[in-house]
Amino acid sequence: MATNSAIKCTVITPEKQVLEEQATQVIIPAHDGLVGILDHRAPMVCELGEGNLRIDLAGGGQKNVEIAGGFAQVLNNQVTVLTERASAVS
Repeated sequence: MATNSAIKCTVITPEKQVLEEQATQVIIPAHDGLVGILDHRAPMVCELGEGNLRIDLAGGGQKNVEIAGGFAQVLNNQVTVLTERASAVS
C-alpha cells in the first residue's frame, strides 16, 4: 500500500544550493530518459541530461527547474541533484 510520505529534494550547483523542497514526486531528466521518483524508492545514482526537473510539492503545486547535466542520488527518501547549472522555470 502506498503512503503519502514526503521526499526531500535538494538541487545544488557549484555556486550554491538552489532549492530544497518536500515533494510527493520528483521527475528527473536522466541522460537516457525521464525517471520518476516516489517515496521509498530503492537507492540509485544516475547521470543527468539537460532538461526539466519537475518537483510535485508535498503541500500542492509544482516547481520546475532547468538543469544542465550532472548526477542525481536517491537514498532514504532524499533526492540530491548535483548539476553545473540550474534555473527556475516560471
